Amino acid sequence: MIRRAAAGALGLLAGCATASPVLAPARVLPPQKIELDVGVAYQAPLDPSVLDTARQLHPSTDDTLRAAVAYALAPPGVVPYVSGRAGLGAQSEGSVALIGRTLRAGARREFVHAGNFTLSAGLAGRFAFIAGADDAIIPNFALQRSNVYGGELGVVAGYSSRNIYDAYFALRAAYLHADATVAASGVQPLAFDLQAHRVEAAAAVGVRVGFGRIAATVELDARMAWSRGGRSGEGLEALTWALVPAGALSYRF
Repeated sequence: MIRRAAAGALGLLAGCATASPVLAPARVLPPQKIELDVGVAYQAPLDPSVLDTARQLHPSTDDTLRAAVAYALAPPGVVPYVSGRAGLGAQSEGSVALIGRTLRAGARREFVHAGNFTLSAGLAGRFAFIAGADDAIIPNFALQRSNVYGGELGVVAGYSSRNIYDAYFALRAAYLHADATVAASGVQPLAFDLQAHRVEAAAAVGVRVGFGRIAATVELDARMAWSRGGRSGEGLEALTWALVPAGALSYRF
């Protein structure tokens, strides 16, 4: 089982991965302050059995499409992370992040600030554009066109010490819709349309240490995703789990 999971995870490194790490403490930025973050995340599937089945010598049509619904439109792997956050006043901040081929934009607000404890919550939209050969994920499978869009709700609770150390715990729920045109010779000879709905739930813990204008953040995210979709009229389902370790360096202006 461990060998199979490792092989499945390593085989995904070539994909155009998607992820949505928090990589920010619970407290929001002060007004007129801007912070830039640069880092990396790795979405590692915990049980790649859906992929293993699709990678068999002669997988069934349903097995190939189920893997596509679960992974091709939201591929795992390594992804770069670049983000900008700005304090908006009224205990709120806005943010824009480019995470591989995913654009995330949103805002959040502090609802509780008592001593060293902070509780904040926010909404964000997510948009991803993924296309190209995905043989590293599913053999003989290529996304000719794809659009993935949706949104997420996040709540972050954190403890700060002397504006240097931050520890936080975050909960996130998200919904994504994907529509794509794909080519898969094992399914049918001509390209066809594929649609999927995806519901995610995640919990993350992170630590941030900052000195002056520079800070470093590390985070571990555990994520569950339920996906349903296929060709027109199909409703193939897949439940997947993943760990998403992430880290970033920040500079405040």
